[in-house]
Parts: sequence; C-alpha cells; structure tokens
Amino acid sequence: MLPTAFAKTLNEIERSRASSSLWKLVVGLALLAAIAYWMFRVPVVLYETSADARLEIASAAAVVQAPLTGRVVRADLALGQHVNAGDILVRLDALPEELRANEETTRATAILPEIKSLEAQIAAEESAGVEEQHASQSAIEEARLRVREAETPAKQAELERRRLERLKREGLTADRDYERALSDLEKYERAIATARAAIARLQNEQQTRERQRAVRVAAIRTEITRLEGGRANANASLRRVTYDVERRLIRAPISGTIGEATVLRAGSVLSEGARIASIVPAGQLRIVAFFPPQAAYGRLRQGAAARLRLKGFPWTEFGAVEARVAEVAAEERDGRSRVELDVLPSPTLRVKLHHGMPGEIEVEVERTPPYQLLLRAAGQWITAPAATH
Repeated sequence: MLPTAFAKTLNEIERSRASSSLWKLVVGLALLAAIAYWMFRVPVVLYETSADARLEIASAAAVVQAPLTGRVVRADLALGQHVNAGDILVRLDALPEELRANEETTRATAILPEIKSLEAQIAAEESAGVEEQHASQSAIEEARLRVREAETPAKQAELERRRLERLKREGLTADRDYERALSDLEKYERAIATARAAIARLQNEQQTRERQRAVRVAAIRTEITRLEGGRANANASLRRVTYDVERRLIRAPISGTIGEATVLRAGSVLSEGARIASIVPAGQLRIVAFFPPQAAYGRLRQGAAARLRLKGFPWTEFGAVEARVAEVAAEERDGRSRVELDVLPSPTLRVKLHHGMPGEIEVEVERTPPYQLLLRAAGQWITAPAATH
C-alpha cells in the first residue's frame, strides 16, 4: 500500500509542475505580446518644457516714461486703477512755461487790434479815393461842358470875323465892327483855353492825390505785414511754449489698467526717461514662453497642444491652463526663441487668470512608438564617439 501511495503522490507532483510551467509559458508569451504591442503600436508623447513662461494680454502693455526732467506737482497713480487714453497721470511743474505762454498770448492779442485799425485806415483811404475820383470826374465833366458851351459861340465869332474881314477889305464895314468881332472871338477863345486848362489841372491834381494815396496805403500795408510777422512769431512762440507745458502733463498713452506704478509724491523729482508706470490694455490673454532654439525650431509647430502650470498654484490642487501653439518666432533673440500660445478653456482650472502670472509650460512635440525611441537612442549612442573626435 505504501509504495503505491508514494507513486501516486509523485505523479501528482509531476503533473502539478507540468501545469505550472505551462501557465508560466502562457503568461510569459502574453507579457511579451503586450510589450511588443506597446513597443510598436502605442505612441509615446514627447514634450518640450520651459520654465520661462507667463500670461500676457494679446495687446502689448504700454510703458509710461518721463519725457523730461521735472518736479512732480501731482500724481494720480494706483495699482489696478483703470485709465483712459489721454488721462493725466502725473503733472510736472510748468509755472515758467505757463507764464511765458501768457506773455505770448497777450502779445499776439495786442497786435490784432493794431492790424484791424490799419486795415480800417486802408478801407477809409480807398473809400475816400473813390469819392475823390467821382468828385474830380464831375469837375472835369463840368469843365468839358464849359468848353463845349464856349466852342459854339467861338465858331460863330470866327465866322463873323471872317465875314467882317472880307467886308473890310472891300471897304464895306467899319473898323469898329471888325475890332468888336475880334474882341468877341478872343473872349470865347480865352474861355475855351481856361476850361481846357481847368480840365488838365483837375486831371493832374487827381493823379497826384492817387499817387499820394497809393504811397500812404503801401506804407500802411508794410506796417500790417510787419505786425502780422510779429503776430506769427508770437503765435509760433505760443505753440512752442504750449507744447512745453503739454509735455509736463504725462498722460496715459492707451486705455487699460495700471499694472505697475512708481510711488510719486508732490515735490519728487523725475529724471528724463524714468519709468513711471505700465498700463495693461484690456484684451484676450495669451501665453508667451521662451525656448532654446534647438528645442523650438523644427519641433514646436502651430496647433500643438500645451499645458501651463502656474507658479505658486500647485496644479494638482488648482489645475493647469490648457493652451495651443499659435506662433513660433522665425529668429532667436538673446539666445532664446519666443513662442506665443492661445489660452483654451480649462474646465478643471480653479484660478482667475491675470496678466503677468508666471508658470512652467510643456508643449507636445511628437507622438512616436517606443521602438523608434530605442532606435533613435541607439543611433545617438553609436554616433556619439565619432562626434567627440
């Protein structure tokens, strides 16, 4: 009985060992199949990361700087304050410039009445000239009328003289009648000559008055030109001084929110070019990150998925910002390549995003099966010695 029972036990052990080996073989084959499937069929996601990333408004922030050196009279700056383009942020002392502006304004204002007065003189001269010309023309026409009135009896007297002269030669008239005819003729001729002389005199007097008036008007116009030149100079000086006054009013260049501000008090002195504040415009947020050129060029592409983990907000608790690559700079600057990314809706994010929040970003650059990574690593290992020589 004992040998039989022992033989049965040995057989059971052998069968158990054979079954266990079979299972081990099956499990090993299945594991190898799973590894092979993973190696050749399941892609691995590769990322490029950068710790130099931050949230920014799509429109660039404007930096406010002092245009010149001056003493602060008043400053209206507060972090988070909303300002509109053109709002006065800082007033610098402009008292000397304002006094000069008042002087130039007074000078320009005082010149204008003088110009108006001289222009009125010209108008009066021209009006008087027209009236004198009409009066002179009337006098000349009256003298011409006297000439015409005297010419008719003079012609009759001349005819009478000729007739009496013919009769006298024939001895048919007395010398007294002939002399009376000569006297009448001379009287009419003198009247005609006097009227014609009056016409010439009136014409000469009118021409003289017109020349004198032209000289006076020209002198007045010269004075007006001088005054207008002085007024133009005063206005130019006023514009220059007004510009100097305006430069001492530091205004907001754009509308937005003050994201950074220097503490300024009345009496503080600002140096030219000193940074006063930065204004963040309203707009859509984006992510700006900087990568090494070898990591960016040819690897980062438009539309690639990305994730920003905000510094100071653990992503396991507050979530991460989902993003997508929008633009990759074509050239590097200071050894870095700029990459801009669009912010996507992130349902799990529990942080209100603001301009300037820093973080670390990872961008998906490739999905590839593991065997290609092994081949790539092997190729790099094989070529590494040759590259070192």
